[in-house]
Amino acid sequence: MISCKLILKNVRKNMQDYRIYFLTLALAVSLFYAFNSLSDQPAFTEMSMTRALLYDQLDQLLGVLSVALAFVLGFLILYANQFLLRRRKKELGLYRLLGMRPGRIAGVFAAETLCIGAAALAAGLALGFVLSQGVSLAALRLFAVDLARFRPVFSPAALRQTALCFAVIFGVVMVCNVWTVSRVKLIDLLTAGRQNEQMATGRRALPAAAFLLALGCIGTAWVLFDRNGLLPSREDHSFEIAAAALAAGTVLLFYSLAAVFLRAARARPSFYLRGLNAFVVRQIGSRIRTNYRLMAVICGLLTVTICAVSIGTSTALAMNDLARSSTPYDLNVLCDTDRDGDGSIADYLASRGVPMADYAAAMEQISLYMADFTYGTWFSGQQLELWAMDAALSECEVNVVTVSDFNRALALQGKAPVTLGEGQYLVNCNYKGTYAYVEQALQDHAELTVNGFVLQRAGTQVLQETFFMTQMGNNDRSTLIVPDRVAAGLAKDLNVLLVQYRADTDPDEVLQKMIPIGLDDAHSYRYTEKAMMYDMFYGVNALVTFLCCYAGLVFLLICAALLALKQLTETADNLYRYGLLQKLGAPRRQIDRALFAQTAAFFAVPLLVAGLYSALLVRKGMELVEGFMNLPIATNIGFTLLLFLAVYGSYFLATFLSCRQMTAEPAVRPE
Repeated sequence: MISCKLILKNVRKNMQDYRIYFLTLALAVSLFYAFNSLSDQPAFTEMSMTRALLYDQLDQLLGVLSVALAFVLGFLILYANQFLLRRRKKELGLYRLLGMRPGRIAGVFAAETLCIGAAALAAGLALGFVLSQGVSLAALRLFAVDLARFRPVFSPAALRQTALCFAVIFGVVMVCNVWTVSRVKLIDLLTAGRQNEQMATGRRALPAAAFLLALGCIGTAWVLFDRNGLLPSREDHSFEIAAAALAAGTVLLFYSLAAVFLRAARARPSFYLRGLNAFVVRQIGSRIRTNYRLMAVICGLLTVTICAVSIGTSTALAMNDLARSSTPYDLNVLCDTDRDGDGSIADYLASRGVPMADYAAAMEQISLYMADFTYGTWFSGQQLELWAMDAALSECEVNVVTVSDFNRALALQGKAPVTLGEGQYLVNCNYKGTYAYVEQALQDHAELTVNGFVLQRAGTQVLQETFFMTQMGNNDRSTLIVPDRVAAGLAKDLNVLLVQYRADTDPDEVLQKMIPIGLDDAHSYRYTEKAMMYDMFYGVNALVTFLCCYAGLVFLLICAALLALKQLTETADNLYRYGLLQKLGAPRRQIDRALFAQTAAFFAVPLLVAGLYSALLVRKGMELVEGFMNLPIATNIGFTLLLFLAVYGSYFLATFLSCRQMTAEPAVRPE
């Protein structure tokens, strides 16, 4: 009974010490529950086959990430628990001095931690339930599911998984607590408050040399990444060299930064000697110097977080735009005329059990021809830097379409036709990999000879229409639009059937019948279906976005919690210094400003360095995604900033308030 009263009294008395611990647990529980509750949202059971398959993949990948998150959270909780134990050592030593057995002391401390953990678990589950509804709505939007099907759901499976995970983690924490408290010496408990870290002093030349070497390593990595990109290669080890140089440069930068910062501050006596600035500068320098390894690791994790979230959200937005622009028809079917002849695609489909007339409200068959010159000839005089997948484009004949076929394709989309004279040509291109070269070629060639006909350009602007669909999205590298009589003598390359469904047509029914045709290697008929394309775009979009954001949140939580706990530990170790400042007459407002500056510097320094790294790496990552997925991506950092403000800012504010409360009178007394 006495132990229960003591436990509850200690919990109430030490709530300020448990603030970061409670915040970390509650956020971790809410994230763990919210992402693992997705599988119980009933609206996902009504998705099409493609999206359902991708959703299953997402569910599996989130499960793997959740296991990794459990290990990370276990580490964070143990780390936070060590801070609490260090903060309470003197109090526990007094219990020992009064005759309380080590096992009972360990039990009291473990019970206090369990009380806070249970409260955090309850608060985290409540927050997770609210957050899970937002996550489900975002998932429905990303998978293009009708939001009207959304229903608020509480997930018993996610609850069991979360409770089991944290029960195991707290079991490990309790064992560690009992082992630590039972083995520590009484003298260590009583003198814990006097054990403070000191800023290491050494030769002045060493930090300066380390700082210059750090800048050299970071500059080398920057040049190598900028020149060779972020993709490792078996033939070229520049990526590995750049990564090693960046890692070494980051460690050296934080190792030497404290001395450089201190020397720069001392060089301005008017600043250094004003108020408590000398104390603040030395405290910041000491924090950076003694924690340079931790800050280097956190800088790396923050860089990964910024890059992952920025690239993930930017890719998602670009894929959404591409899904709308690259699917103007419900279905198109391509046929290679060299393999299957120049016949009616609709007749062939009917013979294979797909009577397109029963499904189509309108359809047109158009043809693509091959010009009597290559792209290399057309792009002559330009320095080509084509993407890897377009390496052979220079040897390929230029695509040609007649103006009547092009206008029939536009009419099927409800667009106005283009106007072309008998002796003129236009150019269409919607592919970023070649657009700049096509635009320049149009300026260079006011006159073209096609199939013996001399044609003048009808305009100086390149059209960017999608007049037929491909499974790669907007993939028209460039097509000449010519009068019908010009194409009459050219070799025909492809026939394309363009289809708009009737309102009562079930896309899945058509897709089921088209699958065997698309898998038939004896013929060249290949199809692109709008619903399938939407499913792929939105499904991959959801996979990329959720995995990047989930990983980003986990890494951000790790960084913020580590910084907060380390700052609290450092403040607890230096309480007597703040007590001396108060006894020397320093006003409370000045001490609060000093604490704010120290906390802000501790949080801001790794974030600023990570931001500089991300400025290059995000751009190169975007280029890598663009080359792999053939779509232009516009950088979007709004969501990243919002995420950092919500999580990083919350930890910063909670840390400052906890430090302020620790240093407030009458708690602060010199030892």
